[in-house]
Amino acid sequence: MRRKARPSGRAFFVTAIFAIALTGCEAVTDVLSERVDIANRVAAGGRLDKFFVDTGQFELIGYKRFGSTSAPEVSVYIEGDGLAFLSRDVVSRDPTPRDPVSLRLAVQDPSSNVAYLARPCQYQSPDRLAKCSFAYWTRARFAPEVVKETNTAVDAIVKASGAQSVRLIGYSGGGVLAALVASRRSDVSMFVTLASPLDHVTWTRLKRITPLERSDNPIDVSDRTTSIRQIHFIAGDDDVVPPEAVERFAARVREKGGNAKVVMIPDIDHRCCWQRRWPTLYATWLK
Repeated sequence: MRRKARPSGRAFFVTAIFAIALTGCEAVTDVLSERVDIANRVAAGGRLDKFFVDTGQFELIGYKRFGSTSAPEVSVYIEGDGLAFLSRDVVSRDPTPRDPVSLRLAVQDPSSNVAYLARPCQYQSPDRLAKCSFAYWTRARFAPEVVKETNTAVDAIVKASGAQSVRLIGYSGGGVLAALVASRRSDVSMFVTLASPLDHVTWTRLKRITPLERSDNPIDVSDRTTSIRQIHFIAGDDDVVPPEAVERFAARVREKGGNAKVVMIPDIDHRCCWQRRWPTLYATWLK
């Protein structure tokens, strides 16, 4: 990804995190039902039940395990960008992830109350997906309305769990949303990001790809997160999200007196293998 992105007026955008990480194209047989089956099996392994949240503009799909209505906190995991692109130049028709990384993290969370949220337009029926603009998995993936509706879904999860506070954990683009949602709430005890471009303007500049001009940028609201404990994991071999796109956000938070840690994880890249490392990372940093 060294050359300049093609003009944004073209019918594609080379801005998705997975557009760089993907190594192959979507096979004809790679249909939604297969990706739904994968998510269902992963969730079942962690005893998480499926739920739906109609936020008004979107219907968000999720999985939850609420073991105690008296637990003071609920952990909410937010999915990454999914299958946003089939190749550098081709936008996917369906952003549902082939491998739901955040869901694989959620099922390993030992907390009493755990929930997972897919992103807008993921895991949708063909009819609903047809009404979902592809901008929501390209240049508008972090648009104000996406942040607002995701926050509404978090409200519903907190209420259903009976918790008084929430921990937000997000992988890749899900971490960007976790930061943006955290900036709007007063009940977030911690938010955690994994391989997330928390300054996506810096990210797109360094990667020489099309800016996300319809998306909010977490660094612009970093001052609203200074009271929240936060940990940002960087993959040592990540060629998708440069460390600077994370470190600039954390530095801004620390300048305002906040507690933002950046932790480099060696021998791991953008996609592989967060789920294998997660039990150790959780026990070391989140427990």
